[in-house]
Amino acid sequence: MERHAGRPFIIAVDAGGTHTRVACFGLDGCLIATASGAGGSPFHNADAANAVADTVTACLRSGDLDATDAASLAAGMAEIRPGRGGDDETNAWAATYFSALPASCPRVIVNDAVAAHRGALLGRAGIIVVAGTGSMILAITDDGREVDSGRFEHYAGAARHLVNDAMQLILLGADRPADAELVAAVLAYWDAADVDALRTVVLGLERRDRREVMQRYGRLAPAITAAADTSPLADRVLRDLARKTARGVHVLSPLVSETQTPVALAGALATHPAFRNRLADALRDEPGAVQATIAAPSLDPLRGAA
Repeated sequence: MERHAGRPFIIAVDAGGTHTRVACFGLDGCLIATASGAGGSPFHNADAANAVADTVTACLRSGDLDATDAASLAAGMAEIRPGRGGDDETNAWAATYFSALPASCPRVIVNDAVAAHRGALLGRAGIIVVAGTGSMILAITDDGREVDSGRFEHYAGAARHLVNDAMQLILLGADRPADAELVAAVLAYWDAADVDALRTVVLGLERRDRREVMQRYGRLAPAITAAADTSPLADRVLRDLARKTARGVHVLSPLVSETQTPVALAGALATHPAFRNRLADALRDEPGAVQATIAAPSLDPLRGAA
């Protein structure tokens, strides 16, 4: 193993609802070490603080790195309020996730959508749509102002919301013969013999930890996206989510440009072709005051943090 003792490096963190990813980069941009762990969002993971701390430790260990050589930490973390860094009192909890690092290590802690935006658009003004375990639609303007669609009382939804919509339609009996394979997959996932049994299972979830329930719903989303081109029901819920997302993009677009706004995507759901293609349709079919078009990301969120 190549040793890196005494070599200054940057610690980059991308902590979302499902995964925490950490990488260490030399000051020349060279990747030194990586590690992946459990989700770092306290809204989705009861042990988020330990998940982040353990993943950072694992990354340092894998690169044979000493934390005292860290030149800085840059972390994109779910639940950080956009427009405010980790020093803001509303985000003070985030700093405690890195208490094992030397106090002398400078740190920048931002919302994970901000880090994703920086990676995808390389500092250019534009919009990032993040949809995975959680979701956010965030605009960053030419002067660096961060505005999310929630400021306009808008929320599109994430993986679990996609599953919620699909399951509600199944419980309503809105599925058709072409949806049979998807319905069977949903019933099997919940270990339910039929739709009535599925209803009983869902009602029983109220006795479970809310974060566990959200994660369980979210893990079913790949079954919906996989059925997008064969199941009318899957296509319907994906298009509904795409339209809601497009509305959030259009609400933010005039803050970025008077003519055309680039829209980057991040997160397992947002970047899946089944959703991306339908979002492109929605942006085109229901135009806002400013044209918004999907742009290919230049870097991933972890490198955006770095």
